[in-house]
Amino acid sequence: MTIFAELGLNKTLQANIKRLGYKTPTTIQKKSIGAVLSGADTYAIAPTGTGKTAAYLLPTLQELSQVDHSQDEVRPVRAIYLVPTRELAQQLELSIANYGKDLNLRTISIFGGVRVESQVKRFKRGADIVIATPKRLVDLLKLGTFSLDNLKHFVMDEADRLVSMGIQQELRTILTALPKKRQIVLFSATDSKTLAKFSKDNLSHQKEIKTEQLQPAQSKIVHTMYRCYRKHKESHLIKLLQMLRCDQALIFTRTKQDVKDLTELLTENGFSNQGIHNEVQQKRRKERLDSFKNKEFKFLVATDIASRGIDFDNLYYVINFDLPVNSNDYIHRAGRTARKTVKKVENKAKAMKQELSKDVLTTKQFEFADAPKVTVDDIQGHVFSLVSPEQERLVPKIANLLGTEVKLDKIPW
Repeated sequence: MTIFAELGLNKTLQANIKRLGYKTPTTIQKKSIGAVLSGADTYAIAPTGTGKTAAYLLPTLQELSQVDHSQDEVRPVRAIYLVPTRELAQQLELSIANYGKDLNLRTISIFGGVRVESQVKRFKRGADIVIATPKRLVDLLKLGTFSLDNLKHFVMDEADRLVSMGIQQELRTILTALPKKRQIVLFSATDSKTLAKFSKDNLSHQKEIKTEQLQPAQSKIVHTMYRCYRKHKESHLIKLLQMLRCDQALIFTRTKQDVKDLTELLTENGFSNQGIHNEVQQKRRKERLDSFKNKEFKFLVATDIASRGIDFDNLYYVINFDLPVNSNDYIHRAGRTARKTVKKVENKAKAMKQELSKDVLTTKQFEFADAPKVTVDDIQGHVFSLVSPEQERLVPKIANLLGTEVKLDKIPW
């Protein structure tokens, strides 16, 4: 059995890992930490929920800690972590604080929705690490806020999303600004032709790492898809929530208007809820996310802003009012459930009660939705999707990503 000490990590990082409760590295961590420590460009693909963040953070933090710039008047930027959303930037900053405790590294996160001037001021003393969303990083580079002359590590997290966001010009601007001698690291939960081409075009002599682990979305989660017309979705959603009688659920839809409409619908039917989308102020989004995690209301209605980089421990249900436009995003939505702190014993009781109960789903329907290799003991989440005719073309693509058969069933009520 491999332990973290065998991966070449220093004692401070080992102590931090132990304090956080991790004993053995995951597959992606075992395969990636050494590759990143070697300084090689790295292209890594692993399912959501398998420890990708630590797989790139631990080795880059170690390399940064080799040289202490804390006494410098202005710390040089030596690492940039590029992420697609503000939420992921904030979560990554917290992860750095946890994994990098006592390493004496300074981190600044920059993203949209905040005045550029306030972020520029934060660089008066410089930083070892910058966490950034693409457009805001370009803004600050154009302003000459900090230099990239000392940059050693450029990491793209959720790289599949970054290359598909329609920000090719911003990515070109960023890559052009990087020094010639630097390490580029790409991490993603899903692979694609676009991402593979981006990797080929921008990485040199890369180490390619792809784990053979099943997506948690396949191995731990039951997927149920119901065929229904768009005009009937609201009534079917209310009926589903009434029948599930669940403590909490994350409900995904496509647009901010859908979020507004669904939150009003849920309120009218007596369900406590809140909604988030890109145009909700950052402070308010954080408040609502925190309140949901603290179980202060039952249902969070969200666009795909909540599908990546946000962990909801012990969340059992995810409901797709609409399937995402990009089938890859289904994997990320599903990955918000079956997170690492879910207790199997509790899940078994919950699964037996909620999955096999005739008040919720019939035994026949449960068997239909259940993948052949999944037993009740293994179930840690359930994803329901309401699929209108125009969205049915996405179902085969989702099934292909999951690696299992996914069929459309009739509404059971």
